[in-house]
Amino acid sequence: MPQTKKGKKIENAMEKEYGTEKGKRIYYASIVKGKIKGVEGSGGTGRLAKAKKSYKKILAKSNI
Repeated sequence: MPQTKKGKKIENAMEKEYGTEKGKRIYYASIVKGKIKGVEGSGGTGRLAKAKKSYKKILAKSNI
């Protein structure tokens, strides 16, 4: 997934704080959940886009 400068900065900060693997998991989970905005480049057909769609479906079913 292409990232913006903001996205790379946030990802690096999370990796520094939580370690490489856990930092990446937290970073991408935050994007999917909508906690971080403006960090994705153009695109939208990869794994992250599919995860976002799944998450939105789950939210719609549970009425959260």
